[in-house]
This record gives sequence, C-alpha cells and structure tokens, in this order.
Amino acid sequence: MKPQRIKSLFFYPITGLTLFLFLTTAFSSCASTSVAQTIIKTPTLRPTFTATATAAPAQLTLEQSIRAYISSMPLNDKIGQLLVLQFITDGYYGDSVTMMQNYQPGGLILYHFEIPNQSSITSMTSAAQKDAHIPMLIMADQEGGFIDQLYPIFGHTSTATLIGLTHNPQYAYQQGAMEAEHLKEVGFNTNLAPDVDVETVHGPDQATRTFGYNAPDVVTMAGAFLDGLQQNGVIGTLKHFPGLGASNVDAHLGLPVINETKSQIESIDLQPYRDLLNSYDPPGMIMTTDLLMPAIDPNLPAEISPAIITGLLRDQLHYNGVIITDALYMRGVLEKTQDMYQAGVLALKAGCDMLLGPSTSYTALMMVNAIKDAIHSGVLTMANIDQSVYRVLMLKAQKLGWRPPKTSQPASTPSPTAPYFSFGPMDVWQNAI
Repeated sequence: MKPQRIKSLFFYPITGLTLFLFLTTAFSSCASTSVAQTIIKTPTLRPTFTATATAAPAQLTLEQSIRAYISSMPLNDKIGQLLVLQFITDGYYGDSVTMMQNYQPGGLILYHFEIPNQSSITSMTSAAQKDAHIPMLIMADQEGGFIDQLYPIFGHTSTATLIGLTHNPQYAYQQGAMEAEHLKEVGFNTNLAPDVDVETVHGPDQATRTFGYNAPDVVTMAGAFLDGLQQNGVIGTLKHFPGLGASNVDAHLGLPVINETKSQIESIDLQPYRDLLNSYDPPGMIMTTDLLMPAIDPNLPAEISPAIITGLLRDQLHYNGVIITDALYMRGVLEKTQDMYQAGVLALKAGCDMLLGPSTSYTALMMVNAIKDAIHSGVLTMANIDQSVYRVLMLKAQKLGWRPPKTSQPASTPSPTAPYFSFGPMDVWQNAI
C-alpha cells in the first residue's frame, strides 16, 4: 500500500474484528513471500500499444471543393447556373422576383430601358443579388458609344472606334477603368465587352464597335481596354467569336455568312483571341454569336457548332473558361433552329456554358424543360452539364471570391411550375450584344 493510503486507515474506527483481520493479512503476506518468488520467476509484461498518429484530413483544392459541391447540387440548381436571365421590369418586383426565386440564374443582364436612374438600378441589382443562393454574374453590354446601357446615369462614353483611332493604349485602359468604376457603382460585376472583331468590311454590326482594321491594332487597344476593366474589378468578355469583322449582315436580323478562307480566319479573326487568351490577365468569358463560317462549318451558326466551339475554341485555342451565347432570340440563330430553346440545347451540346435569352418566367421555364428533355433523351449528358457548371462556379470563385460552403448542402431551388401567361415575343434585338 502507498503510505498515504495506509495512513488513511487509522481514521476509521478499529474494532476487534478489524484489528484481527489486519494482523492476519499482514502475517500471511510475509509468510508467502518466498513462495511467490519461487513461482513467479519472470514477470509477465503488459502488451505494448504503439499510438498511431492520425493524419489531418487533406485540404481540398479549390477545384476539388467545387466539384464536390457540384456533385451534391440538385439538377434545377445546376441548370440555373447556366442561365443568364433578363429582367423586363424597371425595378425588382413581379415576374423579376419570381424568376429569381424559381430559377436561381447564374447570370443577369440589364439594358438601358431597365435603368431609369441610379437609385433604381442600384436597388434592383442589390435586391436580386441578395436573393441569389450563389452570387450572380450581373452583366451589362457596356461597350460605349451607341452600345451604352449606363448613359441615363453617367452620360455617353467614347466608342471603341474612337478609342482605337487614338492609337493610345493608355487612353484605352483609362476608358476601360472608367467603365469598371461606373459598373461597380450600380451593382454590375461583368461587362460583355470588349468587341475584338477585326473590321475588314464596313458592315452594320461593326459600326463604331470595333477597335481597328487589323489584328495587331485590335489586340493592342482592346487588350488595354480589357485590362482597364479587369484590373479594376469587373470581368471582361471578348466577342463575337469567331469574328464578325467581315459581315455585311446584322446578326440581329439575319444570319451573317463569313466567306473567308481558313488562312484568313486564322491570321485575322482568331488572332485577337489567340493573343489575349495568352496574356497575363486573360478575359473572364468569351461570347460567341450566330454567324456562318463555311470554311469551318458550312451548316451550323457558330454558337451551336461543335466544330467552332469545341473544335476551334476549346481544342485548337485551348480555352477552358466560360463561353456565353449571344442572345438566342436573334434572327440569325433562329433561321437554323426551331426556337431559342432548341438553340440553347444545341449551344450547350456544342460546348457553350451560359445561355442568354430568357426574359420571363415562361421563357425561363421553357428553357429549363428543354434542357431536362435533352438530358433525358441523351442529347445532353450530365457530364456536359456538370462541366459547364464547374466553369461558371470556378469563374465566380476566381473573380467574385465565392467559395463552396464547407458543411451545408446547396440551397435547393423549388421545381417551377408553368405560369398561365406569357409576355409574348419581344423586340429587344436592338439592345442585344
């Protein structure tokens, strides 16, 4: 016994029986010592247990965490990230709220007729963004000049052509930086500019919108404008892939046909993309459009052409970022498809990631249903959808600071039901990019 334990025995009342038992035990222990030494020659050791260090769980990379998040997203939420919706209200109410709640779009685009004043547009973008489960790319088609959505607030700005004619990259940078500050001030984080078409004919789509008449000038001036945007916190977008510079037809009204050889396409139209994609700050997105380039694909407009989107932009130019369509209600693409919903499915199949076009709950529902039908029929695969969602979310992570929640599941978007009304066709092509 340990001394302190022995000492404690004397605090108990000692009866005759207790004293007898104590003395008996003590004498018995002394008598058995030699016997114990004879029997127990070698002590038996207790087993030795070696503690195994438990490694801390490996930290997921950003790519791994986004892909893990996507694996748990409901299909409605995945499709929502592929939609760029347009509000047709001058405030955040009515069908605009319904679209946000039902479809949780990846992007939102607003034009000047939805921007009556600074207070209204700031309130609209703020309220819509608060209702988004994942931050949206809030877009403007803010090229300057005639394509200027913010002129009701900040006044008109220089056209791309005027910027290009200065041959001053510093001025182009300043114009891009100014546009970025204006856009951020009213809640936008993405600009569908600059236009990098190399103007070789004086067509309707090129007027005032191009930075130059040869590829090197376009690369220099549009690249400086892009830097001004992106270095001041706004995502830039190169357009209109693979190039509208030789078009004599307005793509809003018909299907442009670019009758150039492969050599011309390579040396003129693709040069701005090749150079700027390999710059130190490449564009956040690329926008394609509805034009026909028979030298590459004689049948399908660019934005629904696998040969152009996957074959040319993805495989040849090695671009793996977000590709957004032009407005899918434009006449050019509708000449080759049944409607903008089929155009949306074909655009995703071709390799595009975000679909611009739905502007009401009805048209958004029709687009969602068309995508679901395409998945069910095998026209689209879940691998297609997941890869596009990954590109969109990675862009938001890199440019907007979004991160997948570590412990919670994605907030599920309710499955929308068809409304009993439609706003009908809209003649908004004048404002399309």
